[in-house]
Amino acid sequence: MNSASENTRRFTDQVTQAYGITGEGREELTRQGAQSLEMMTQASTMLTRGVHDLSREWFSLTQERLQKNVEDFGVLARCQSLPDVMAAQSTIMRHNLEQTIEGTRRIAEVATRVANEAGLTLKAETKRASRAA
Repeated sequence: MNSASENTRRFTDQVTQAYGITGEGREELTRQGAQSLEMMTQASTMLTRGVHDLSREWFSLTQERLQKNVEDFGVLARCQSLPDVMAAQSTIMRHNLEQTIEGTRRIAEVATRVANEAGLTLKAETKRASRAA
């Protein structure tokens, strides 16, 4: 963060020198640059947290799927006839589809929550920056 702040300050200094901006104009440009950096930092933090949440949910779904596959293998191993195998396979396929739909729903919920939180954070930062201006 300090490095980014220092780079922003240097960039602002270069722009103000190149365009001959002094006094209040320079201060305003510096303030706007700092606000933009703060908003980008907030958005990056929210998105990083969101990716973490999505990864955790995906890992959880993978663990559940692995556990269910082990259980399904046991069901198939206990089958004693072809009709038993066919019935077990049909049930397993139905459960796989249900689990896929549920997993997709859970991932979508997390992604929607992350997008909403990021949007609200950016909106709040933008309002705060507007009031400060």
